[in-house]
Amino acid sequence: MHLLRPAKRNLIATWTALVLLPVCAFAQVPAPPDYGPDNINPATASLSDDSAAPVVEPVIEPVSTFAQPPLANAIPYGYFPSSDVQNAPGMGGYPSDYDRESDPVPSYVYDRNYYDEIGIGARQLPDYAPPGYEARDYQSAPGIPEFSRISPPVVVPQAAREGLVVGGMFPGSFLAPGTDTSFRIRGFVRLQALGDFNPIGSRDSFVPNTIPVPQTTGRNFNMSARMSRIAFESWTPTDFCDWNVHTMIEGDFFNGTDQAAGGGGNPFRLRHAFFDFGFFRFGQQNSVFMNGNAWPSVVDFQGPNGWINQRQPSARITLPVTERTLWAMAIERPFSDITTSGLGTGVQDSPDLTTHWRFEADRGHVQISGLLRSIAYQPTGGGDVERHTAAAISGSTVFHPWALLLGTDPVHEDNPSGLTRSRIILQGTWGPGAARYVQDLVGQGLDAQVDPVTGEFNIVKSTAWNASYEHWYNEHWLSVFTYSVASVENNVGMPGTTYSQGEYMAANLWWIPIPRMSFGIEYLRGQRDNFDGQSAEVNRINGLFQYNF
Repeated sequence: MHLLRPAKRNLIATWTALVLLPVCAFAQVPAPPDYGPDNINPATASLSDDSAAPVVEPVIEPVSTFAQPPLANAIPYGYFPSSDVQNAPGMGGYPSDYDRESDPVPSYVYDRNYYDEIGIGARQLPDYAPPGYEARDYQSAPGIPEFSRISPPVVVPQAAREGLVVGGMFPGSFLAPGTDTSFRIRGFVRLQALGDFNPIGSRDSFVPNTIPVPQTTGRNFNMSARMSRIAFESWTPTDFCDWNVHTMIEGDFFNGTDQAAGGGGNPFRLRHAFFDFGFFRFGQQNSVFMNGNAWPSVVDFQGPNGWINQRQPSARITLPVTERTLWAMAIERPFSDITTSGLGTGVQDSPDLTTHWRFEADRGHVQISGLLRSIAYQPTGGGDVERHTAAAISGSTVFHPWALLLGTDPVHEDNPSGLTRSRIILQGTWGPGAARYVQDLVGQGLDAQVDPVTGEFNIVKSTAWNASYEHWYNEHWLSVFTYSVASVENNVGMPGTTYSQGEYMAANLWWIPIPRMSFGIEYLRGQRDNFDGQSAEVNRINGLFQYNF
């Protein structure tokens, strides 16, 4: 009963996810076995035993009290305090409100099938990838494969474990001593150097809405490492429907001013902070309206100006519908990004609702996303709140055209050819009130506008799209060509200097000398058009040196 369910049963179960919760909560689930696969006793296993893989009981009860707090804490033997200040009551799972020092790891953690499950397995459902793989995080550079294989931890006999760091559930993770929790630290160190031939307001990322109109003269050179990123992850298996708890806290230093005297001034910035449990994810995360896998490998840290990009606190559910399709929805933090013309303030009184449907295959995927939100405005002087309902749609796809034509497999081949690796990335978005989710439109007050003369409150329609071709010459060299546009339909009466459209074009060359190390050079061209018809452009050369750990 504790081993994996068949994939089809898991898929059917997703339709009754909300029913499963109380069923799993009150069902009598047997305790996980003390040993690894096939109940092999780690005490008798041998590294030279060819009949069965040597295993280890990942955690054991303590044989001494050296790890316990001082006796003055007055706690039972084998326990330690868990009720730290502001901890939730879930920390105290035992009568005395103490956590046990060790828990056995369920045997399914060592089962290959657990990592290849289509439904809920080792990898979290929102982290879309082919079964048995995890996807590269966007902005990680092509030195990391598009998808990386996930393998069960190596089984080590107890006699050998005493002098070893034991591998955890995911590549690069380790099992914390005395627990069944796997930890992983990952990220990248990034140095970016760039030269601008024309002025632009964003000096270490390429944001067309910051181009001054009309354009002036001047050049700029800058270097920055504040895009460097670090993430902490954990996985804890449970006997609650065989779900594991995944947590992630991730941040970078892309905060504060973009250049400071003395080289400082880059405070830490929280990017992600969430936990997964089965079908559910809670915390600050990528919006369900966006597609993080549709990021082209550009050198520029900002990326295409028409790309959908929003991270915010939300509560999400993701359900497998069939073996290849998934559906997700979420309630997300709202914000009315309005040009008020000094006549009032934006109101946030109901959450944004987001959803998407996704089809997954080895040679690519398709995602259709929807957004429903309320955009509200409170006139100065205490008048009635005015509001508009906004609905937007976005479609995106990533596919390997040459792999489709040649019948090759970019995921499962050991060393795919350059043509097999090559990708096309497309995304398009349209709708009223969607500007806050578009890369170049966020923060511009373009969800809605208040006429400065009449005081009329009107919603703004926006359109955004981007197209990229990523061509691999071989496993060490590739080029990416990207073009993107974001535009809005401004209301009559808005100032002529109001943003109307932005363009983004990039062409680059990457060199990957060794796995995880990437060097890139890129030409960028951007243009901003204003409501009054004036425009300006900027040209940039961008270089990158990055190592992922």
